[in-house]
Amino acid sequence: MSTKSLDSQDYRLSATGVVSEVFPGWENDPRVLPVAFDVWEERTFIVVDINHQDYDFDTAHKIKKVFPVYVLRNGKKRGWALIRWPKEDGPLGDRVMDLHNAHGWDAKPPFLGDHHSRIVHANPRNLRK
Repeated sequence: MSTKSLDSQDYRLSATGVVSEVFPGWENDPRVLPVAFDVWEERTFIVVDINHQDYDFDTAHKIKKVFPVYVLRNGKKRGWALIRWPKEDGPLGDRVMDLHNAHGWDAKPPFLGDHHSRIVHANPRNLRK
């Protein structure tokens, strides 16, 4: 989605609002897990894990799971469309692994990657063995 459509004062909150629009009641649905909000200058990527029952918070920073990536787009004429995007399967797995590692053991998903500024993470997972 366009980053301009989010509140620059709180990307996490406004991206969570988008998840709520697409998946009403997701907070009480174990099949829907917002994993990451990756904010760039022009675009923001919202990563939502759907029906992935094997998610393990304790090992997610070590295991590169290849997510089957689909893009949800809102077209002007036809509305929402779900499009398979296999070229992003590996790269998305890498980015999610990195976000898990950088946010450490105390953080819970969804993780925020804000590429507008330098972020220093106090407790990355790779500091503990």
